[in-house]
Amino acid sequence: MSIWETMWMNFAIYVGKNPVHAVCSFIYYLLAVSLFGWTFWSFFLVFLVCVLSLAVASSPLGEVAVRLCNRVRRLETAREKEYLRPLFGEVYNKARRQNPELPKIYLFVIDSMTINACAMGRHTIAVTKGAMQTFSEEELKGVFSHEIAHILHMNTLASLYAMVGNGVFTLTILIAKLILSVAKGGLGAFDGFFNVFILVFLFPMQVALAMSNRKAERQADMYAIDLGYGEGLIEALYLLEKISLSREGPLIKRLLASHPRVTNRIEGLEVRLGIQSGR
Repeated sequence: MSIWETMWMNFAIYVGKNPVHAVCSFIYYLLAVSLFGWTFWSFFLVFLVCVLSLAVASSPLGEVAVRLCNRVRRLETAREKEYLRPLFGEVYNKARRQNPELPKIYLFVIDSMTINACAMGRHTIAVTKGAMQTFSEEELKGVFSHEIAHILHMNTLASLYAMVGNGVFTLTILIAKLILSVAKGGLGAFDGFFNVFILVFLFPMQVALAMSNRKAERQADMYAIDLGYGEGLIEALYLLEKISLSREGPLIKRLLASHPRVTNRIEGLEVRLGIQSGR
């Protein structure tokens, strides 16, 4: 199979697993084209920029860039290697047996005492020192299984594509503003028009992306159960719920939240495991 065939196959899988992100990325593309007029060259140039940006973002170079932006480092101390590698290796190998299509994943550390773990790119999972020192072994396994699910379902790639689409559109707006500013000596009503335009068209897309992200979080929770680490993840979430003082917040904040409430996630896991009957 050629590189192009592999790329298109991966893109088709990505669209199937993350349709909302795919549609939003396409809308970003159309909006960028519209700013330069519906001409052949506008379609071609914006398409070329999008394709090149996505190719770089999903390449090994993009993986390195994501790691640098998130300030991750490889496991260095003997304690980190002796403690984390067996735990992560157990979960990863079990996930690979269940899903042979799962790519190679490397574990990194973030030097922060916040309690967190995250998946990024296509081959990277990072855990903070705070999480490493706070969670038990079973809790860490539950967290690792959750993060592996994000890479398996291409949620990290979907977020990356959405960021690229948003970035291309933002760059297009800046270029259009610059051109009009030079041509007319000022932006005038154009700037106000675009502020309204962004509010009307882009805010609903951000809400849709946030809803899709929350769905992905619940899906990743369920995968932890499928691998047999659901109870460990529940205990990890109970610990997070105990130390966090997050409140509901305003409506806009809730609409744009990328994660469901911790208590809501716990409920979903406990209902699935039969610990509680639900509502």
